[in-house]
This record gives sequence, C-alpha cells and structure tokens, in this order.
Amino acid sequence: MNKLLLLPKLSIMGIRRNGASYFPYILAGSFSVFVFFVFSSILANDIMLTLPRSSYALLLMRVGQVLLGLILLPFIVYTNSFLIKRRKKELGLYSILGLDKKHMAVMMLWESIIIFGAVMILGIVFGLAFSKLMFLLLLNLSSLPVSASFGFSSVAFYQTFLYFLAAYGINLVMNIIRVFRTNPNDLLKSPKKGDREPKHLWLTALSGLALLGVGYNIAITSKLDSSIFLNFLLAVSLVIIGTHQFFKAGLLAFLKVLKRNRRIYYSKSNFVTISGMLHRMKKSASSLSNICIFSTMTIITLLCTLSVWLGSDGMQDFQFPYDATVNLNAAGFRNRDGLNEKLLELADSANVKITDRIEYTLQKLRTTRKENVFTVQDPESHYYDRETIRLILLDEYNAMENTNATLGDNEILIYSTGADLGFDHVILGTETYYVRKELDSAAFARKAANNTYGREIYMVVSSIDVMDKLRTAFGSTADNDRMLTISFNLEGQENDKDSYAKSVRAWCEPQPGYISVINGTGGRRDTRTMNGGLLFIGIFFSIIFAMCLILIMYYKQITEGYDDRNNFDIMQKVGMSDEEVRGTIRKQILMVFYSPLVIAFLHTMAGFNMTAGMLNALQLFDTGLIIRCGLIVAGLFTLLYGFSYSFTSRTYYRIVKQMRTDVTAERRIA
Repeated sequence: MNKLLLLPKLSIMGIRRNGASYFPYILAGSFSVFVFFVFSSILANDIMLTLPRSSYALLLMRVGQVLLGLILLPFIVYTNSFLIKRRKKELGLYSILGLDKKHMAVMMLWESIIIFGAVMILGIVFGLAFSKLMFLLLLNLSSLPVSASFGFSSVAFYQTFLYFLAAYGINLVMNIIRVFRTNPNDLLKSPKKGDREPKHLWLTALSGLALLGVGYNIAITSKLDSSIFLNFLLAVSLVIIGTHQFFKAGLLAFLKVLKRNRRIYYSKSNFVTISGMLHRMKKSASSLSNICIFSTMTIITLLCTLSVWLGSDGMQDFQFPYDATVNLNAAGFRNRDGLNEKLLELADSANVKITDRIEYTLQKLRTTRKENVFTVQDPESHYYDRETIRLILLDEYNAMENTNATLGDNEILIYSTGADLGFDHVILGTETYYVRKELDSAAFARKAANNTYGREIYMVVSSIDVMDKLRTAFGSTADNDRMLTISFNLEGQENDKDSYAKSVRAWCEPQPGYISVINGTGGRRDTRTMNGGLLFIGIFFSIIFAMCLILIMYYKQITEGYDDRNNFDIMQKVGMSDEEVRGTIRKQILMVFYSPLVIAFLHTMAGFNMTAGMLNALQLFDTGLIIRCGLIVAGLFTLLYGFSYSFTSRTYYRIVKQMRTDVTAERRIA
C-alpha cells in the first residue's frame, strides 16, 4: 500500500529530475495538440459549409489533418524512445532498491497520465485562445468572406483527445514492454548504449547509396504526368530508407577507410578527430538521419509555400487569361448577332466594359501522334500518344493578332502551349503540311515551356476548305468538334465582373448550341481559395517540421553532452591541453550536427525537378521564381539551423561544464 502511495510521488519526482528532457517534450506535445485541435475545429465548424467556395479549403484541411496525424504519431513515439532511454538507469536503480517491474509499470502509467494531462490542457487552452485567430487567417489567405462565427467544438475536442490518448497509450505500452524485457543490470548500462554498428557494414553502406541513387534518379527524371505523385511517394520512401542506411553505415565506412590510411589517420590533427567521429557516428545514426529527413521536409515545404504565395498571380493568369469566355457549337448556334448585342446589353446592366475581345472558330482533330505524324485516333493507342489538334482559321488569327500573315493550302502556323515542337513539317493523316512559322505567343492561349501535362497544340490553316478537308479525313463532325469561342476582359469591380459572367451564362444556357461560359473572375477567386488553403497548411507543416527538427537536435545535444562528460577528462589524461580538447570536441560536434544539413541540401537539389513538376501541376510554371524561392529558403533555413544548433548547444555546454566543475572539485579534495 505504501508503494502504491509512493508511486505517484516518484512519477512527479522523475519528471522534475529530468526536466531538461521532459519540459521540451511536453511543450512540443502541447503544440502538436494545439495544431491538431485547430485543424479539427475548423473542419467541424458548420460555418465552413455555408461559405461560398469553401469546398477547396475544406478538402485541403481534411488532407492536412490526415497528414498531420501520420507525421505526429511517429514523432511522439520517437521522442519518447529517447526519454525512456535516458530514464533506464534511474529505473534500474529503483529495481535494485526493491521496486519490482509491476510497480515500475504503475509508476510509468502515472507519468504518462501526468504528461498526457499537461499536454492536453496546455494544447486545448491555447487552441481555444487562438483557434478563432487561425480560422480568420485561413479565411484571409483563402480570400473567403470573413466570419466571426467560430466557437468551441466538442467533436474537435473528442477527435484530439482520442488521437493523443492513442499516441501516448502506445508510448506507455512500449515503455512497459522495454522494462519487462530487460534486467536491472541492462537498465543501468542502457544510457551508454548507442546504435549498434551493422553486421554487414559495407553491404549496408552500399545498399544505402544505391537506394539514394535510385531515389535521386526517379526524382530527377520524372515527368509531369499522371504518375508523378506515385513517383514522388516512391522516391521519398527510397530516400528516407537510404538516408537511414547512409548515416547508419555509409559515414562509418568512410571513416574506417580514413582510419586504414596511416598517413591520414596518424597525423596529430586527425587521429583524435577520426576516432571520436567513429564513436559518435555509431551512437548518432538514428538521430542524425531523422534530423536530415526533417530538415529536408522543412526546406521542401517552405519552398512550395513561398513559391505558391509569390506565384499566385501568375498561376491565376495562366489558368484564366480572360475574364470571360463563351464557347458555342459553331454548327448549332445561329444567333451570333443577337449574342453580340446581348453581351453589350448585359455589360451596361452590370456596370462593366468589354475589352480585349477575340473571336475565333476552333476545329478539334482527335489524333494518335508519333513525333510529327498525326493519324486518326486509335482507340487502342496509349493515352500518352493521343493528341487533340486545334485548328484555327488564318483570317481570324490575323484579326486577333493584328497581323497580315499569309499561307498556302499546304502551309500552317503551329503553336504549342508547352515547349516548342521544332517541326518543319507535319503529316496530318495522309497529307503533308509545311510549318511556315512556330509561334512564340498567341492571344487565344498562354504558353509555358515546362507545361507538359496540360499542353495543347494549335495549327492555323489557310481556309475553311482546308479545315473541312481535315475534319473529314479525321472523322470529326461539325456538330461535336467545331466550336465558336469568344473571349474578353472586363473593366469594373470584381463583384460586377462575376455577376456579369453569371448573367451571360444564364442567357446562353437555353440557346441552341450552348457549350459553356467560363467565368475567369470566379475561377481566379477559386484558385486563390485553393492556394490560400495550401499556404495555411504549408505554414503549419513548416512549423511542425521545424519543431521536430529542433527537439531532436536538442535531445541529441543532451546525449552528446553526457557522452563528453568523461571524454574531456580522458583526453586531458593522455596529454592534450584544455584548449586542444575543447577544439577537438567542438570540431567533432560541428561535423556531426552539420552533416545532416549538407545531406538535406543534396536531397533538396535532387528533388527540385520533381518539386517544380508538382508546382507545374498547380499551373505555376515560373521556374525562375521557384529557383529564387529555393535560394531564399536555403538561406533562411541555414540561419534557422544555425540558430537551433546554437540554442540547443547551450544545454550541451551546461552539462559538460557541470561535469568539469565536479571533476575539478574532486581533484582539489583529493
């Protein structure tokens, strides 16, 4: 009975005694609860279902909540493994003093209850205090109507409570299993144990490099197509596994190669450094690989977030080059004069003015392409070989571009909304057409050299006779594939533009031959909403990744500090001066902690092509902007990493300084 009363006190004492480890753990857990609760509260808020265009933000928030859950669980489990490792010596002493494993399990249960309670209380309190502010931030970033209607959600609380109850419950079970599987002597020695050297060092090292190489190759060579997201997941998985293998065996193998080189190893400046690095790398593989992975995740997330933020206007302009576009079936629509009059009439009513108007007839040819040869589309052909050619009449092209281009019957102008095709001639069916000129720009569609997945090919032909000839050859029908398109911009207020486009759609829908009316103003607003949701998620995930990075780095500094408590004394005993000892250890620490940063930058450079490709999928084609954002993020992250190292290293020096003070005092007494 006395033991049962003592156990809660021992739990509190254990947390206090190890406060340098537990308090950051509790703060990180509280922030995790805060973020998860904010996401859950926004999703559970009924007002999100009533706001216009909120479906994009809701979808992104749901995806973000799932990803958040997938990221936080392994992080909480990993940091707990560090804490229990530091506590095993203390638990071993309890066992020697008569506390059996059942009572230690109860004590750890109390510790888990205390930590879980502290984390939930702090996280929920801050969540209640700032969730409304975060909700307003999301609305602002997403250009949604600002609503003050946001309150406490019991659903969000229960979701958060159950998720973190499960996470900390898993930690408790794992801690109890560890204690029950080890004897007191192993518990006492456990804090001194690091990661074991792999049995097959060179095989592990080479396999790690091979995995990194394959992952890099996938990331560098992947094209923007339907498989890019699958390739992304595959590349990320290979690089993560390869990174763990590299830090576990690759660096050790490299250091052992240096050790075998007598000329290098036995020089005064290298002997202690290489020996010390071998010792540190054996104990640090897991921590360093995780620091590297979270560094890479932070850099990539910040890169994407900053690129979307700065490139949002360009994305909107590429997707919606005009404020309104009317698409009609050329054969079925007969009231062109009435349409023109109605467009002007509705513009006057909406208080807007039509500008930059273009009008053209477009004929689609559905083909199968092999280089510059386009044949009638084969239903059995591969998806990537299918190409829809869009024909435009020369007279209408000249009117749109204000030019006087001329063409023969067997000549065309060609235009790609992606990279230039470089054809001097094309074969359409059985006819050869010579390319008079490949256009650099066109009023009817925007161009981006890296637009591959959504690329369109336009061909300007000399006359309606040529267009009809090709239509017949490819089996197209005027009813289905020939379209009249009218596009224009508007001068006026954004709401008036939006209302005008809706009025045009309402008038056109009952007309024979109606296909669609594209509301560019509304489309841009939807894009801003989607981009705002991405920004919101990107900001929070960047903070989460940085928090994980800093906490792992902090715990690594504690480990290094305790390991070096004896190293100082040993190196001084073998004849090294105090200055030499400090310089050697400082050099080793810098090499250990900055190696993940170097590898993270290598990962980022290898993954840049794939990252840019996924941004291309969002219609962000400004590669120069993405590169500039990458350089800015690299610089800022280097500063963050350096600050994190400097901040967490204070704990290291405090531990070592305390040891040296104790050793000096012992010598004086002796």
